[in-house]
Amino acid sequence: MNRSYLRGIYLRLAGVVMLVVVCALGASAFISHRVFEQALAPEMSKKVATIGASVRSLVLNAVSHRIDFRELYGIEQKFDEIKSAVPEIAYFAVTDAQGVVLHQRFSAPSGAAAYFRKPSVLAALSKPESAPSSVRIGDQYIVSLPIISAHEPLGMLHIGVDVRFVDSIVLGMTYDMLVVLVVALFFTLELLHFMAGERLESSLKSLGNTIDRGIAGDFSKRAQRATATSDFGAVTGMLESVLARTNAAFEALTRDVEAARRYPAHERPPALAAANTGLQQLSQRYRFGHEPEAARSGNSQIGKVRAPLFLFILAEELTRSFLPTYVKTLPIPIPGLSPEIAMGLPISLFMLIVALAQPHLGAFSERVGHRRAMLVGAGIAALGFLATAFASTVLDLLIWRSLCALGYAMVFVAGQGYVLEQASASKRARNFAVFVGAIMVATVCGPSIGGILADNIGERMTFGVSALLALGSIVAMRHLPDRQPSDPDRAATRAPRLREIGALLLNARFMAVTGLAAMPAKIVLTGICFYLVPLYVLSIGDSQAITGRLLMSYAVVMVLMTPLSAALASSRERMEWLVGGGLVVSGLGASLLLANGGTLWVFASIVLIGLGQSLSISAQSALVAEHCSREVAGMGESAVYGVYRLLERIGNALGPVLAGFLLLSFGYRVSFVAIGALAILSGIAFLVSTSRAPVTTALAA
Repeated sequence: MNRSYLRGIYLRLAGVVMLVVVCALGASAFISHRVFEQALAPEMSKKVATIGASVRSLVLNAVSHRIDFRELYGIEQKFDEIKSAVPEIAYFAVTDAQGVVLHQRFSAPSGAAAYFRKPSVLAALSKPESAPSSVRIGDQYIVSLPIISAHEPLGMLHIGVDVRFVDSIVLGMTYDMLVVLVVALFFTLELLHFMAGERLESSLKSLGNTIDRGIAGDFSKRAQRATATSDFGAVTGMLESVLARTNAAFEALTRDVEAARRYPAHERPPALAAANTGLQQLSQRYRFGHEPEAARSGNSQIGKVRAPLFLFILAEELTRSFLPTYVKTLPIPIPGLSPEIAMGLPISLFMLIVALAQPHLGAFSERVGHRRAMLVGAGIAALGFLATAFASTVLDLLIWRSLCALGYAMVFVAGQGYVLEQASASKRARNFAVFVGAIMVATVCGPSIGGILADNIGERMTFGVSALLALGSIVAMRHLPDRQPSDPDRAATRAPRLREIGALLLNARFMAVTGLAAMPAKIVLTGICFYLVPLYVLSIGDSQAITGRLLMSYAVVMVLMTPLSAALASSRERMEWLVGGGLVVSGLGASLLLANGGTLWVFASIVLIGLGQSLSISAQSALVAEHCSREVAGMGESAVYGVYRLLERIGNALGPVLAGFLLLSFGYRVSFVAIGALAILSGIAFLVSTSRAPVTTALAA
């Protein structure tokens, strides 16, 4: 049975499940939205009533000192003080008992004067114990409170709240619900894949193989599988029993014919010759007998690694949207270190440790076993996340983030090695997609959920959530097989030697891909997305949840566009144009802030950066082999790609430092544009160098 057909069955079943989940989540979001809107007005009225009560007490205190209610002095200044503390308040007014405005501040909504004189509003003067409610008048929600002295009703205090403020709260809640919906969909897909994907696909494959054997006339007896408890086990078992009975009947017929042929000639049945001829024809046309079962592939074992990788990487991705702002709240015990540089140091140190540690951790992982290395790495990272939540200064935060980086590098290398160990050479690319898929899904879910959590429970508690996720990944890792027999044909992992690093650094073809393409792309990613965006979004008055949504949009673009760009990278020329064009697109995205500094422009900038990164990321690695085939043949693929990854991750580390210096000197928008200009110039230089220089050109020492 065709694999694509089986895959189609699984996708249809998954689609049905996802449709049910989408409908349920959509209904939940709609109901939650309605409940939130209904609860928002009373809560807003309570907050405004608390503010109004303080103003009313001041007014009554002034009246008790025989100050005329109509001649209150300084009340407008008091309104200004409240406005500076509570900016969502858009209007204040004090009216007399007939609704005539005596004192007011800021812009009155249209229809306010008529509303103040309505009998239903003035009726509150006779019911001072009634709870105030909000009523929409023009472009404001008005909350009215009666002012009643010990002797008589004096008038009303009216406070207006801008409708745009309320709408922004509702809109923000709607965005959060959409984010939760998208994240829930990805979580459901991961859970479906973990619980049923591999098992269902294996069961369908077993059923398909049984049907194919029957169609092909293969009735041979094979090693028994435990199919009764698997999906479609009853159907597969029934078909297998039919094949087994047919095989048993043929074996019985063969024994009877062989037994009859041993009889004396005069005692042999007259139809024996015809039966023997028919038996030979059956054995030639169909397959009978005993045949060993082919060795099963490692796909089921590969599927097991996706869940722990997803949980672990999600733990780190939760911190992307708020890490720089968290660092900003901590004291800096190092004299002369500016806050702008200090905020980028944890990201740069994390990336640098990952870059330097991964080549050595690969050998460690192969020595102790990938499962054990993953367990150790996840434990170290969990400790780092927990300690980061209790950091008191930037200095000790750097220590704890170093633990997170070491654990991340160890899990990343061990997970990658586990996939390579379990996969055969022919299926390595397909099975490696399991590894990449876990990273991409975590990248989509992590920043958005992390931003929402940081806004609601705080940054320190969110680091605690990351620690719990890392511990949860340990539980999933314990179910992985301990060791796998090593492949004698696969070379052992080793770190690149200094001689090889030096030779590649002086190689023009290698540095064209690395220095002009890979490193600038990573500088854009970490400098803008991981460092500047979280800080800039907060600086313009938005929340960390919005930062999470923006970073989520980058990941969604990557998930959607990377497979398409990989399909386009079919030749060396196309790959070069994709890499150079991707850098130019990323640079143009960063330069968008020249036009405007609003949130929508930041969103457009991140989308273009994601598009540019997705165009170039697939082609960059392939171009290393295209440009440096002689070096790969001489030094080995692991050495060349080891240096390439090392320099690429050094670009990761340089991004926040460069962005910090630019921010310190020029401000946010110039920093965005400067890094964007670097990407554009690098992309143009890469295209020029690859179009004019022959492939065999090397830089002289």
